[in-house]
Amino acid sequence: MKHISRIAPALFAAALMVFSGCQKTDTTKGGGLPTIQWWLTGDQPANLAEGTKAINDYIGPKIGVNVEFKFFSWGDAGTRQTTMLNSGEYWDIWSLLGANYYAWSRRGYLADITDSLPNYPGLTQTIPQNLWDGFKVNGRIYAVPTYKDSSAAHYVIWDAALVQKYNIDINSMKTIADYDKALRTIKTGEGARFYPIHDAKGGTIGRFLYMLDYDSSLGSDHLGVKFSDSYGNVVSYLEDPEWVNYLRYFRRWYTDGLINPDANVIDQASTGAAIGLAQGWTLAWDDNFAASQGWQHAVSNLEYGPIYTTDTILAYNAIGSNSKYKEECLKFLELANTDRKLRDMLAYGVEGKDFEYVTPTTYRKLSTNWTMAAFEQATFFIMSTPDGVPNPWDEVKQLNEQARVSSIYGFVFDRTPVQNEWANCDPVWNRYKADLFTGAGDPDILVPQCLAELKANGYDKILAEAQRQLDEWRKTNG
Repeated sequence: MKHISRIAPALFAAALMVFSGCQKTDTTKGGGLPTIQWWLTGDQPANLAEGTKAINDYIGPKIGVNVEFKFFSWGDAGTRQTTMLNSGEYWDIWSLLGANYYAWSRRGYLADITDSLPNYPGLTQTIPQNLWDGFKVNGRIYAVPTYKDSSAAHYVIWDAALVQKYNIDINSMKTIADYDKALRTIKTGEGARFYPIHDAKGGTIGRFLYMLDYDSSLGSDHLGVKFSDSYGNVVSYLEDPEWVNYLRYFRRWYTDGLINPDANVIDQASTGAAIGLAQGWTLAWDDNFAASQGWQHAVSNLEYGPIYTTDTILAYNAIGSNSKYKEECLKFLELANTDRKLRDMLAYGVEGKDFEYVTPTTYRKLSTNWTMAAFEQATFFIMSTPDGVPNPWDEVKQLNEQARVSSIYGFVFDRTPVQNEWANCDPVWNRYKADLFTGAGDPDILVPQCLAELKANGYDKILAEAQRQLDEWRKTNG
């Protein structure tokens, strides 16, 4: 699940992987089977060797391929990948997130798999066509999309006890004014020391701005294109009166004590608020969220979406253009996206040690050793689910099927022509963002100041370049 956060089955600690300075180019290992290297981002499992053996014992007889897992750390994946590309270091598959896909495919780093895909119906029939369409670069495809919470759906999650106590109809919430009324009802009832919203300088409450129907796939949360604009005119949100009016709501919430007073300076919001906001939510996880907040139960309502944008789809597995085993990589990715047992091993670890099946499609966790990030591996929709809870993937899949598509779906802004202006404008925006998105600052003062500083640093040139590129893209994309 723009981006942004997408659904992640677990939270992961800081990575401990130490990267080796040398890389083999001959990846054929024992048994005479080719062994492909699959680079993922995250923590190396404590029992990686045991898990890898179990996976290879399973897939070897099926597809004549083995896999070796490599890891980028959470903090330096981008830097490490760039270094590998610049040095020509060998790799077979990368599991990736983000818009580098478009630049790297154009530069020849990623293998063109277009002509091979018809040979892998498990991929083409399992992954919807609209995802494949979003991955086309000049009509060619350079990666296998990871089909999961691929459309954006933003939810508000409520403390069920407070919703019941104050008789709040969360499903009737349509506008920011509706949320304002409900939050004030809770504030009045719970007293001066209770903050219905717990926020931090990242500006979680700023997710309400998604209600304004903006596609921020251009790489910033202050410029983009209205979804309702069928052509695609790049605009600055700072110049949109409706956007600024939402910031005024945040300001009133802050000054009236609906938001914690230290929101603009702390890194992590505390628990125990009346609401939270999440992307890609599912009803099956309400009580998990409730437990993390100290609530008894949670209820949630869809605030915005679902919609497909360039940002929301950009989780994928790409094959290196210098890989010796391109077809073997596709065989493996097809199996990972179609075979439940393999998918479960990748996500949950060694059967009988890290997890056990309760039914053929549900599991119980037995250890915390297997720390791979399941959300980056392959599709969600064949994974077994935790025992005793509804299947969350059914709801996510339904949202994907209902999602509309942004008018600039598949477009990515190349900042290179305005990289100096972007570098100058980015710190300006970052100085204002926390105060604006948490309500700690007055938007009627800060927005004009911020906009003036941005324009003094080349903001108009950025907007013009983004529009130029979008106009060029539109000529070949309808």
